[in-house]
Amino acid sequence: MVYVPIDKPPGHLISALGQPPQSKILAAIALPDAATWLIATTFGFGVASAEHQEFHPWDQIERAKLQAEAGVLAITYADTRETDEFSLRPKDKRFASIVNERVRASVIEVEHVPVGAGHVAVALRRRPSDQSVYLQELPSSGVDPEAAAPLVRAARARLGDAAGLPTGTW
Repeated sequence: MVYVPIDKPPGHLISALGQPPQSKILAAIALPDAATWLIATTFGFGVASAEHQEFHPWDQIERAKLQAEAGVLAITYADTRETDEFSLRPKDKRFASIVNERVRASVIEVEHVPVGAGHVAVALRRRPSDQSVYLQELPSSGVDPEAAAPLVRAARARLGDAAGLPTGTW
């Protein structure tokens, strides 16, 4: 019988996430169902089971928050604004800390632009694959994009200039 450590996901699940060869696993945990793994790599966050695999680069995750009292890790994705919640065991808090740190590390600077009753967060983000930077807009719900456009353009210009991005790329 071969012993496999509990914190090492099966190789076929890692392969299914489609990571580049230089990607390293920072942390991995099996969820309480033991069939699904959460995997944090140098490039992003993966959820993998025999039936389903998905991968999100760190810069495409808006927020990662551990709701400690409930033992739930909530991941909000920037591209869809959807949130996935994963029930963790108390021993898995280290994993949640690693995920949170990686998401925070991908954000260089944020400017919150008030628009009516909401806001648009204009974030200068770093891509994990090549370390390049780009600007991303994250509007709160109910924000009118047309009303926000001039304010967001100005915020993008300020952040782009501060980061040294070529004019017109932001």
